[in-house]
Amino acid sequence: MHEETKQHVVLLKHDETGRVLPIWVGPDSAHAISLPLYGKTSERPLTHDFMRDVLARLGVRVTRVVVRSLTPPTGGDPKIGVFLASAFLGSPAGEIEVDCRPSDAIALALRAGAPIFVASEIFDPNSHLPPATN
Repeated sequence: MHEETKQHVVLLKHDETGRVLPIWVGPDSAHAISLPLYGKTSERPLTHDFMRDVLARLGVRVTRVVVRSLTPPTGGDPKIGVFLASAFLGSPAGEIEVDCRPSDAIALALRAGAPIFVASEIFDPNSHLPPATN
């Protein structure tokens, strides 16, 4: 939860630099992402669990997800664009790229054990070092 705005935010952290990219998400997406991060499951499969299971039964695996671009701001807040992502699926027929919301891509990747990447042209100008903690 973002301290100032009280909105849900996913922080994607660069392994080497420690810089973080904030992506604001809704409460349902935050819940779906937080479950596997804390090693928890729901009583019944959630949408991302269902999707992972369907893909597995079809012999398809999530190979990676990529936050690939950020749309220019429009209308409303002139500082806010929309992040776009892709899930890459490996199948016997080859790799398939599927457009999706970053929150869905992240929730699916966490359940599938797939890596999460961000295009450097998106990460570099939109990320920052987190404040120092004591």
